Amino acid sequence: MNGSPRRRNRFFILMLVCVLGIGFGYWLGSSRTASRKSADPSTPAKEAASKKEGGDGGPIVLSAEQKDLLKLKIEPAKLGLPEETLGATGRISVNPDRTVIIAPRSAGRVVKITARLGQTVASGEVLALLDSMEAAEAMAELTQNESTLALAQARADKEKQLYEAKLRVLETVGRQESAEAAGRTLAQVELGRLKQEYIAALARLELAHANHDRQQLLVEKKIGARKDLIEAEKGLIAARGEVDAVAETIRINARQDLLTAETALQQARSQRDKTRDKLRLLGFNGPLPVEGGKSAAESRPLLPLVAPFNGTLVDRQITEGQLVEQGFAAFRLADLSTVWALLDVPETEAGRIRAGQQVTLEAVGESGRTQKGRVAYVGDVIDDPTRTVKVRVELADSDRLFRPGMFVNARITVRQEGSPVIQLPSGAVFLLEDASVVFVEGGDGIRPRPVKAEHRAGGQAIIRQGLSPGERVVTEGGFALKAHILKTKMGEE
Repeated sequence: MNGSPRRRNRFFILMLVCVLGIGFGYWLGSSRTASRKSADPSTPAKEAASKKEGGDGGPIVLSAEQKDLLKLKIEPAKLGLPEETLGATGRISVNPDRTVIIAPRSAGRVVKITARLGQTVASGEVLALLDSMEAAEAMAELTQNESTLALAQARADKEKQLYEAKLRVLETVGRQESAEAAGRTLAQVELGRLKQEYIAALARLELAHANHDRQQLLVEKKIGARKDLIEAEKGLIAARGEVDAVAETIRINARQDLLTAETALQQARSQRDKTRDKLRLLGFNGPLPVEGGKSAAESRPLLPLVAPFNGTLVDRQITEGQLVEQGFAAFRLADLSTVWALLDVPETEAGRIRAGQQVTLEAVGESGRTQKGRVAYVGDVIDDPTRTVKVRVELADSDRLFRPGMFVNARITVRQEGSPVIQLPSGAVFLLEDASVVFVEGGDGIRPRPVKAEHRAGGQAIIRQGLSPGERVVTEGGFALKAHILKTKMGEE
């Protein structure tokens, strides 16, 4: 009982001290503020300057340096069709046009795998080696074809030389004076039975010449009969025709032998090329890889699986020692520098989507990871369960920001129907004294101007009233101007 009055007295004393302290602090702060204002002779000038610089609605005059310092961007207002952004979701997929299944073209056993899953490979790089019976048989056939071709080439070359030699010999024989000399010339070539026939024909021609000359001499001396001379002339003509016939037979046979040899050469080359094409179809496009570093003659060649273009191995279905059939999907190679975004657009909005429209993609769960692309294809079929239309966006992704299978959110920019309107970035429109304003640059400076604006998704604002095309508007950096006006008004108050 005795302690209660003491506690009440202490409480009243403490409250009194606090009130006195607060009052003293308020008086001290007021006196200091008044002293500073009275000590600063430039205060009235500053207030006047504030009124001239937008405090009472006047223009804000800035030099070029000040505009650069505030990072102001001033552009003329332009007319354009209003744009709207449609939202959609989708998924990243590999580009099928740049995706390929790498499969062996012949059954065989996997001997070695030289590429791993996820590895980036170059065009023509060997991914795996297979031991193939069909490839080994084709290689043996090629070896035989090469030997046949070499023999055919040698025979054709020889027949060509013989043909040219026979023609030269026949031309030389035609200038010989006797059958004996012609026989010595004909001994340089191989003619077989035709050589003997030709020499015999030349001998008969020589005899016919001698008989003709003798009968002609007798007739001239009026010893022989005219009838015998005519018979001698007929014999000479027949002998000459026989020689020409045998010579022509030699030429024909020589040409025929050459043609036969050249035909055999063409057939051997064609068979060799056919076998080479077969090996190319099996996958041999370069030097033959063999097992253990041995030559092709010492070991069966191995069938290579090669990459047809630069890309990334996104799937592998073989192991070393595995027996695989022809056409087995051993690898899947994809060029991931370009990917597809397959979007699901509601059927109610699909009619507004057109090829070429700009699309902004953002990875789900990866804020800030965005990429721009364009609509490449709008589907013609509506998916019945979801009532959506597939929209394909082709995306250049050299930095590999979007992986196949990743979910994305998309914003598709579409143009609306109607008359052109003035469009500005939403950041160019400010709320000042419960009114939407934009900052317009005139001849005397920058002034805030009330406008009727309609904000749209995608960071755009449509100016319905208060601004004319061609007027210069602050599209970036206007927040500093608004802050200056607010600061000036607060100073006046």
